[in-house]
Amino acid sequence: MGEAMKGIINKGIQDLVESKFGSETWDKVKEVAGCNEPFFAAGKDYPDELTVSLVEVVSETTGLSIEDVMVEFGKFWVPNTGCKSYPSYFQIAGTSSREFLMNMDKVHTLVTRSLPNAAPPRFEYEELEDGRLLMHYKSSRRLCPVLRGLILGVGIHHDEELQVEEIACSLRGDPHCIMEVTFP
Repeated sequence: MGEAMKGIINKGIQDLVESKFGSETWDKVKEVAGCNEPFFAAGKDYPDELTVSLVEVVSETTGLSIEDVMVEFGKFWVPNTGCKSYPSYFQIAGTSSREFLMNMDKVHTLVTRSLPNAAPPRFEYEELEDGRLLMHYKSSRRLCPVLRGLILGVGIHHDEELQVEEIACSLRGDPHCIMEVTFP
């Protein structure tokens, strides 16, 4: 059996599409992707292939590149789907973007510890003297564009305009991804 994505991710894709492009577009995406789920249960496992298919069809339907769909998903997910679905985790994650990002590893561990088959990403952090933060991202899924969007979404959630630059990427052959985050 292949890897499974938790339903909360697919729910976020649905929320993004319905909010930005309308429910008719979402119905079309589901149909073309061959998805006949009436709704996505947050903690349920769905095949990674379904999630990939949804992203590809959203890209084809909206004209956004696959990478842009992934970034937009991340930006949208934090202040919308994530915030509504996990209010208690959002409360413990911190009151600023920096604190929130520094707690992402801990929060992923907490959120997924009761979920069978969860394969959450792992994060390590390096704080630079000038205030920038390096986030080392290690994941078998290598969803770096989603992480870039999530970081921007954390900024939106905290009303802070963050800047993110991917200075190393496993998709380009680096051992893992490193996101450099600059705070306002």
